[in-house]
Amino acid sequence: MNILLKIALFFLFLFYSSTTMYAQAKLEKSLITEKEINKSISPSEKHTYTFKLENGMAIIGELTQKEIDLVIDIYNPDDVFLKQVDSPNGKNGIEPIDFTANKSGVYKLVVHSLDKKATKGSYTLQIQQILSLKDNMKRIAKKELPTKTLYNLWETSLTNNNAIDDFISKHPEKHIIEPIEGNNKEMLVTYFCVPHENTEYIMLSGGPDFLGLRFQKLTNTKLFFVTQRVPKDARFNYGFNYFNLVKAGPNNEIESRSVEHAYDGTLEMPEAPRQIYISEKEGVVKGKLFPTSLFSKILKEERKISVHTPANYNSNIPHNLLIIFDGEAYGGRPNRRSRIPTPTIMDNLIADNKIPPTVTVLVWSMGKRGKDLINENFGNFIAEELIPWVRSKYNIYPQANKVVLAGSSRGGFAASYIALKHSNAIGNVLSQSGSYWIKGTKNENHWIYPEENGKLIDAYKKSKQLPINFYMDVGLYDAGASMLGMNRQFRDILELKGYKVDYREFKGGHSYVNWKGTLADGIISLIGTHN
Repeated sequence: MNILLKIALFFLFLFYSSTTMYAQAKLEKSLITEKEINKSISPSEKHTYTFKLENGMAIIGELTQKEIDLVIDIYNPDDVFLKQVDSPNGKNGIEPIDFTANKSGVYKLVVHSLDKKATKGSYTLQIQQILSLKDNMKRIAKKELPTKTLYNLWETSLTNNNAIDDFISKHPEKHIIEPIEGNNKEMLVTYFCVPHENTEYIMLSGGPDFLGLRFQKLTNTKLFFVTQRVPKDARFNYGFNYFNLVKAGPNNEIESRSVEHAYDGTLEMPEAPRQIYISEKEGVVKGKLFPTSLFSKILKEERKISVHTPANYNSNIPHNLLIIFDGEAYGGRPNRRSRIPTPTIMDNLIADNKIPPTVTVLVWSMGKRGKDLINENFGNFIAEELIPWVRSKYNIYPQANKVVLAGSSRGGFAASYIALKHSNAIGNVLSQSGSYWIKGTKNENHWIYPEENGKLIDAYKKSKQLPINFYMDVGLYDAGASMLGMNRQFRDILELKGYKVDYREFKGGHSYVNWKGTLADGIISLIGTHN
């Protein structure tokens, strides 16, 4: 090759390179805020735009597609692909641009079509805002935080180091309740806590979300929170569990995890059912509560009970009989606080003429409820020893339909099962969240996800209809298939068999906080003065 040809090729290379660089420069344009860009584009083209952001800044805008389906690829300052913007809007519509930089430098925005067979179209590109770190921080917080209260708390924490402590001191309960605009049935509950330094995460238990909810951190603070939509008429217990991680060793080679139940609270929504009988009322004369015991030949032991007689008990008048399990929890210990104040409830019901005079017997658990309440001998003790003993001491109607057997959870199961076996002595069952999943065998059902029917459900399916009336209630937030599901199943079987069943559901869980209110409902339903 002669010298003249080499020189000619050199100048041709320079011309081609400069032309290519010029063309590339035309394709890569720097984006300017609020300036509208209108371009035609073919499927083979890629239009590249650049913008410079500091770490934490954001670019906000939109690309309007016209007769061509476009995507937007975003690359970081190291030319690494970050994300693709592609809305499901076909050949016409808006592709939103909302991007926050996580490092400083020049970013690329590439507009192109994924459909190489598309026809030529056009677009309009406009950047509406480039936000500073401070403005973007506030914008993201408003978008991420579900309530104005949380946002205001976060914003205050930016300038006030005591903001979180002040907030907690003003809210001794670990929740706040706020309205939801346009929603007349639910309100938003925010739960909050400050966990340990070694807490990995926190879970909420209780309420409408049976599987629990995970807390999140309020940015740059020590406060963690989670929100929950809750019906206005709900009432339930809730709790926090801390999942903690402890590390040891020079390089943290050892990790040890533990679960800590950190808090229990009660949530009562504004329209929760009123529990008007659980508190002592002025002018209501109290009945007498008498703890005692009787020896059971069947059980071969001394059984503790407490007997409540109505005010001005008249031995010449026959009374109804109410027997309740878990006597210690249901107010069987005089001058002691109880989970359910049954003596007070009975005094109020009788004073308001909601029920006729009734003698109440509270059967103590004595630490053996798990065994007793699924034991046939215990049922025999109730029907064959306890009821005759009460009749020997007090004037009780002789008819079975004047006797109510009541209990919650396992106690609801026991009441239903004992009545099945002894319907000649017990004509009414009051079941609060009855544990109808129980099989009573070594391979017991899982208490949340039972594989088989409980034995009581099968027993009632096989038996003939008996002279028993039922009141049943259960919480909508109570252990899924095993509790709510099997209570509904048991109800359906009873109704198909022809039993009289008063069945109710409340927006709550497996808790005395609900049962203390519904106990009065069950008593009125079964032996109320309207019956």
